[in-house]
Amino acid sequence: MARARNRDAVMKTLRKALDEDRTKTFTAEISKLGLVEMTRQNVTEGIREIMTRPCPTCHGDGVIRSEETISIEFERRLREVAIAAPPEVAAFLVQMNPRVSAQFTGHGARVLHALEESTAKRFHFEGSEGLALDHFAVTFEGTSEEVLERAVPFRVGDEVLVEIVEPHMYDADDGVAKIDGYIISVRGASRQVGQKLMVRIEDVGRTAARAQPLDELPTNGDADEDDVQSAARRRGRRGGRRRSAEKEPASDQA
Repeated sequence: MARARNRDAVMKTLRKALDEDRTKTFTAEISKLGLVEMTRQNVTEGIREIMTRPCPTCHGDGVIRSEETISIEFERRLREVAIAAPPEVAAFLVQMNPRVSAQFTGHGARVLHALEESTAKRFHFEGSEGLALDHFAVTFEGTSEEVLERAVPFRVGDEVLVEIVEPHMYDADDGVAKIDGYIISVRGASRQVGQKLMVRIEDVGRTAARAQPLDELPTNGDADEDDVQSAARRRGRRGGRRRSAEKEPASDQA
């Protein structure tokens, strides 16, 4: 743009467009190299805020790595575990905080499925909110059937006390309960958020189960939190190969 009027027209159009942005912006004139220098007020979170969370121990005076950041590291470690395993080992039970394992199992478990496809191994998760976010331990390994039997916390027909924490995202009439990260969809419980119900397990899967409320539904919240946690009954430990955990497993594991 050799002509000044063309440069002025460009700058006028640019500034008019920037006027629609609520964020304060400053633009300089077009330089001799044909460049426009501009500054814009930063209104987004910085890299520290994106990759970390306020530390729960010091109540925000320090920061810890976020669940997303930790899950990226754990994905690398799971790949290393898969590579080092003998051929007869097809699956692993991995202990970690449910907020971290949710990074693998959430959003349709896309991350988990991609990991399993690339490693030709299967991964199941257990753990409780009491575990540190950076806790990682392989607690069991074996065939897919052996690990699945150990990993699933319920059997069809189990009766368990749960607390409805939120409505179901896709089924408007259902409610959702969570026990150490394991999701239980409860039929017809969308209006009972915050209440504790006795339910019967109808169907179980790797990361979630479906349940039906029993007729005698306690809705006054008298049951204590220990009842909710103790209701999750582990299936029998049979077969498979044990690995020594990198850290001592917490006593309140799922």
